[in-house]
Amino acid sequence: MSTQDKKKIIVVGNGMVGYKFCEKLLEKGGLAQYDLVVYGEEPRPAYDRVHLSAYFDGSTEEDLTMAPRSWYEENGIVLKTSALIVEIDKAAKTVTTHKGEVDSYDALILATGSYPFVPPIEGKDKKGVFVYRTIEDLEGMMAHGKVSKTAAVLGGGLLGLEAANAALNMGLKTSVVEFAQRLMPRQLDDSGAEILKDKINNIGMDVLLNKSTKEIAGEGQIEKLVFADGDELEVDMLIISAGIRSRD
Repeated sequence: MSTQDKKKIIVVGNGMVGYKFCEKLLEKGGLAQYDLVVYGEEPRPAYDRVHLSAYFDGSTEEDLTMAPRSWYEENGIVLKTSALIVEIDKAAKTVTTHKGEVDSYDALILATGSYPFVPPIEGKDKKGVFVYRTIEDLEGMMAHGKVSKTAAVLGGGLLGLEAANAALNMGLKTSVVEFAQRLMPRQLDDSGAEILKDKINNIGMDVLLNKSTKEIAGEGQIEKLVFADGDELEVDMLIISAGIRSRD
């Protein structure tokens, strides 16, 4: 089949699922029939976000990468990174990037994944406040951690506890702040959560339960958390891990 006869598939999203689609289409010989163009918002090819915490333990970007940029090139897949799709015109069958570039498609695959949920807390945009989602997020935490002494993690779920362990390993006095009455409230019952809390306390972390964060206070940079019950917690860094939402 000539290039002119091929139809074009555009994949929006170069995360783990977007990469897997490319891999499966390649395995089934689909690239003989289709031109494939992939748009990714991040500046690098897809990487293993599930094992992102390994980045703190010395794993490199290359270690986490699903396939290098050369893999896409060698297989005839056009990969466009740092390219956020902001508009889809279904009638014209086009997509538009944040830079105003327009591309047409015959079939469109949305693999946009999820985004970190950030509660509407006053001061959430202050310096020293991070989400735990991308390699850039982790690099920011590591840089800020070098000039910090204390850290808090907002969210006592699995990812929040991973983030807290990373902060602890950076040498920061670390606290886990959870809105619910127990840690990992979706996975554990009361007795299991109590055992987990004891183990976390034993490795040097503080756990604050039943805490609703009212404000992230400080002059331009985070200095403390103010809770709805009037309590305060002085911190130099905050990692928000309050769950994810579908990017639909």
